[in-house]
Amino acid sequence: MKITIYQNKRNKDKYIEVHNDGYYHNSVRQFMLWKYKQKRILLSTTKNFVGDGRLHRWSACSLKELLEDYKMVKEKRL
Repeated sequence: MKITIYQNKRNKDKYIEVHNDGYYHNSVRQFMLWKYKQKRILLSTTKNFVGDGRLHRWSACSLKELLEDYKMVKEKRL
């Protein structure tokens, strides 16, 4: 399984997490992430899931349209 995190281009605090198991459908979860810094030192990070916080299935073509507004930040394999 591959998990990829994308950041919204217009709102830097908005992210989506895409779980891909190698098949046609992908699971997507949206969250907001705020980082509190003071003088270049990270004080805390707050992660808040939007909606119900569950993974929702998306077809590949629909996900491709959604990702036009996002840029990839991180990718990891499980």
